[in-house]
Parts: sequence; C-alpha cells; structure tokens
Amino acid sequence: MHPVFNSLSGRITGHDFPLLYLSAAGVEWELEVSATTFQAALGAEPGQRHRVLVHVHVREDILKLYGFWSGPERRAFRELLKVPGIGPRQALRILSGTTVAALTELLEQEDITALTRIPGLGRKTAQKMILQLKGHLVTDEGGHDAPTAGQAPEDELLAALVDMGFDRTTARETLTRLAKDMGSDDGDAPDEQELFRRAIVALSGS
Repeated sequence: MHPVFNSLSGRITGHDFPLLYLSAAGVEWELEVSATTFQAALGAEPGQRHRVLVHVHVREDILKLYGFWSGPERRAFRELLKVPGIGPRQALRILSGTTVAALTELLEQEDITALTRIPGLGRKTAQKMILQLKGHLVTDEGGHDAPTAGQAPEDELLAALVDMGFDRTTARETLTRLAKDMGSDDGDAPDEQELFRRAIVALSGS
C-alpha cells in the first residue's frame, strides 16, 4: 500500500520548469508542475509557507510527485489520466496549454479543432477526451488554501504527515514511538529527515 499524499506545506526553495522544489519538515521535495502552477508559485510571497496539492504516480520502482496550486487543476489532471493513452507528462502539457475552465468548455462543445490547438493534443486523443470526460470535468472543486502560519520545528514533522493525508493521532503516535527507538544513549534528538522517512514507511504499511 502506498501513502495517501494530499498536499505538502512548506517553503518554496527552488524552481527549474517544470520542476518546483518545496521544503517541508527538513525534506526538500521535487514536484513536477504545469506552467500554470509554476507561474502561480513564482508569484507567491517569498519566505512564506505555501500549501501545494500533490498527486503521487508510482511505476515499478519510481515514485514521482506532481504538484498543483489549485484543486480544479489537480482534478482535471486526474481525469485526464483516465483517458487511454494519456500519461502524467502529457496531462501536464495539456494543462500548461490552457485553463481548466477553457478545457471544460471545449469538451462540452465537442470542439475537436480547438482542442487540437492545445500542445500535446492530436485529433484522436481529443476525440478520446470528449468521449471520456464530457460531463465529468467540472470546476467546482475548492481552490488553493491561503498560506499557513509558521510552525515550531517540533510540530513540522507531524504537520507534514497530516498534510500528506495520514491520520493525525496515528502519525503522532508513530513519531513518538520512532523518536524513542531512534534516540541515542546521550539523549540526543534523532535526525529529523530520517525520522520523517521512517514515519512515512511505518504509516504506509499500517
């Protein structure tokens, strides 16, 4: 079983389109994003914590995170993945070439000519999208949350795990148990990054 990642909250530490880097709980995460999310991140207030919605793609031995600045964009991404022949990279390329609202309108109008003007979309794929998504791609999902206030270092690990979709109580108990197991005889605190990694592994298998 893989962890249920919903979002990551932290500070944007770097960017190199289509990659966005977010630091949360001592771990720097690499997120692949659309042009829309990339531009939104560049315009965000620097130095503040921001919440980025995520989608986890697992293939063989690869676990990759895709990031989204808004709920509607992530929903559209996931709907696009249901279309035969469309993978994560192509879905992001499609979302980089239009808005969710415009894409929804084109699908409802069955405007194949306009759809094929979107980078990464051929006629056959556009036809499949209309068959699969017409009437299903909606834009009523909630948007991006406001930046959250800074947290004390001892709360960041728990907050990051909760943001990923793990139960707060279970995550707290797991962190407490692992911190105790990893503690040194000298009473030194365990390495935060290793503690975070072990917590994800433990919670994913629970």
